[in-house]
Amino acid sequence: MSEFIYYFSLLVCISLGSYYKKITDMDMKRNYGTGLGLLLVCLISGHHVYHSALMVWGNIIIIKCCDRRYLHQISLTFTWLYLIYLHLNVTNIYIIWLNQTLALKLVGLAFEMNAVQIRTDAKGINVSKINIKDVDSLAPEPSAADIIAYSYYFIGLHKGPYYRWKIFDDHFNAPFGALGDCRIITEQKLKKAIVCWLGYLLLRSKYSPELYYEDVFYNMYGADFRYLYNIPQLTMYLLHWKTVMMLCTSVFTEAGFGVYPAKCQPIPGFGPSTHLSFVTLATTSTNVALEEEYNFSMLKCFDVEGLLIGPKMKDTMRSWDMPTRYWFWAYVQKTFVKSNKEVRSAFSLLAWTLWSGPTLPQFIIASTLWVYVHLEAEYTVLYDTSGALKLPWDIGFSIMRMFCLLYLTPCFVIKNTDIVLRYYNSIFWVFHLLLVFLMIYSVIVYKTRRSL
Repeated sequence: MSEFIYYFSLLVCISLGSYYKKITDMDMKRNYGTGLGLLLVCLISGHHVYHSALMVWGNIIIIKCCDRRYLHQISLTFTWLYLIYLHLNVTNIYIIWLNQTLALKLVGLAFEMNAVQIRTDAKGINVSKINIKDVDSLAPEPSAADIIAYSYYFIGLHKGPYYRWKIFDDHFNAPFGALGDCRIITEQKLKKAIVCWLGYLLLRSKYSPELYYEDVFYNMYGADFRYLYNIPQLTMYLLHWKTVMMLCTSVFTEAGFGVYPAKCQPIPGFGPSTHLSFVTLATTSTNVALEEEYNFSMLKCFDVEGLLIGPKMKDTMRSWDMPTRYWFWAYVQKTFVKSNKEVRSAFSLLAWTLWSGPTLPQFIIASTLWVYVHLEAEYTVLYDTSGALKLPWDIGFSIMRMFCLLYLTPCFVIKNTDIVLRYYNSIFWVFHLLLVFLMIYSVIVYKTRRSL
């Protein structure tokens, strides 16, 4: 029943997008979106609705009352501890998804306000070419009502994608979505969602993940079959997530939310990255606005080339759920911890693991990816991977990356920790042994070259 409510409400939000877009009074539009979002939370969460209220009001108190120099740390700690509590006490995945979305928005807002405070104090830290501190300014300081509206707004409430407070404010002050009909984009997304869903059902009918739980899978089939059985499972996992995110982003496109001039080069989760002043100019001048080309690049969730080809694992990680990856990269990896890149990336993966669910399979994914990504970086330094042999190295990286993803597939699709451990025992933890060998080999090569 919860699954039906979730997807039915998602389709209702898509259908209401065109009516929402016709509302010209911004206060009415804002109240409409917030009210619809609150209704969605009540329908999806049921008697667990108080969890979202506690999370939102807890962050409101933190954001409005705490010192801005530390509020992002306090907000992250409070929200992640509450998420861990939810993971341990709530089994409905759709309630978890909703609260994960709220967590990214609320903690992200705390980071945005902290960044403005740092800039005001003239203590900005250059962390990257694109950084939350490079934003021209935070929109007018949000009130408690603004934070409630931002948190519960029906657009992106089901499963994201994440968008910053500044993007939310732009939706009302720079409504580019009203300049054209976005229905054709929505229709394209829905067609792709149907194709992905049909592909998922077709594969599931032939390659059921329930086979992992049966004794015959381990007694009658060899380790090679058990490893290769992950191929259709990984494909189904990708198709399922693409279906969900296509539906979620259709709510955005149908409502005209998240559209920006193409020349501003919108980044998933972040918004415009260049020509920030042009957004203001296009808002004030209708003629200028009508002459521009627009897109929904800010909503892009998957980069198919990066997912399928790579060639490196870091390319694949950046191409998966891109707005969420931006969040952990910008707020946790680049801002929260002041240390070397290995420690920062480890903390980012730890934060992602706790956000996704503090289970052993999630920790296996995070630790394996951390080791693998840094091994890739080590071999890139030890050998000339960008010269004449770049293509063979890229092919090798891409193949090894796919082996790693297939190896981790049971952690993605199996929820039972005992079954996950049984599976890896049945294939002798082969990829982890390979990683250990590659680590030892890289150390030997490094020490040998230093001694020459």
